[in-house]
This record gives sequence, C-alpha cells and structure tokens, in this order.
Amino acid sequence: MNTALSKLDVERHDLRHFLRAETSDLHARVDASFVDGLGTPLAYGRYLVGMHRFAADFESVIGAVPRASYWLASDLHDLALAPLPPTGVRGFVTEADERLGWEYVMAGSSVGARHLVRGVQTLGHHEHAGARFLARHAGGDTWRNVLDRLSARSTHTALPRTHLLQGARDAFLLVQSCFERAFAAMPAPREEPAA
Repeated sequence: MNTALSKLDVERHDLRHFLRAETSDLHARVDASFVDGLGTPLAYGRYLVGMHRFAADFESVIGAVPRASYWLASDLHDLALAPLPPTGVRGFVTEADERLGWEYVMAGSSVGARHLVRGVQTLGHHEHAGARFLARHAGGDTWRNVLDRLSARSTHTALPRTHLLQGARDAFLLVQSCFERAFAAMPAPREEPAA
C-alpha cells in the first residue's frame, strides 16, 4: 500500500487539516474533560448531560432534525439523569460554511464515539439501553459526509475560510462549556478523610 499522499489527496483533505490545526487548542480542552474515558458512572453521566445540551443547541444552530439530542435524551432517561437547561437563545446559522464548521465538530465526535462506546459497555450499557447515542453516532456516516463536503469545498480555493473556522471554533467552545456545566451539575462525591 502506498502511504504517500498524492497532490490531489492533499488538496482534497486540505480543509480538514486546516480545521484540525486551527481548532487543536479547543479540541484538546474538550478531550481533557474525559482524559480517563467514560468507564465510571459519574464520567459517563457527565458526558451524557453535557453532550445532550450540546446536541440540542447544535441542532438548533444548524436547523437539523433533533436526532442526536433525541438519542441522548433517551440515554438520560435510562440513567435517570436530568438534562441541562439552555443558557440562552442561539441563532440559526445561515452561512453555509459556518454550518459546515459546526457539522465538522459534531460529526468528528463520531470518531471518538467509536472508542468511548467500549467504556460504557463495560458499565452494562448498550445500543438499546443507556448507550443509544454512542452506538448510533459511532455507526453513522455523518463523518464521511462532512469529509466529502469539505473535500468538495476545498476545490474552491478562492473562497475565504473565515466562516468555516468560526463555525468550528464556536462549536468547540460550546461543547466545552456544556461539559463544564455538566461537571458543575454533577460534582464528584467528597471522599471521607482517612482515619
């Protein structure tokens, strides 16, 4: 197998690499929220609560059918967890590149979902009870669709990337905020002092 990328491959993936590089700081902050994965009930609960809020806001921002937030709401119900309320009204994004930036973040989380779902399965959750979102998100084709759209958009090199990057950065900032709120809503139990 030839591992060298052709010039065409580099051009086709240019926007993906651009977004990855320009959002790496924000992506790292989000990843740091669950550095140990979702292998404990508390970690998984925080993830579900924060991700549900992000998904609901994301779907509102891009005008999507509430699919991911529905799956997450079902998982919250299964685990008897309360959702986070919205913190304000987010406007609908009308600019196509900005929407694509938002979609890059949500669809990209499906790649992580493939790894995270293993941790929650050890807790006894599965696609039909408690892990609907992770199982369905991991198995979907939204990431491939976003990559194809980024590839098609890469052919228009004269177009500015400002809105695309703004959408992705706004989405990462929102998901980080949602996870921070989930941690605040579900603090770790205080440990008893050693005798």
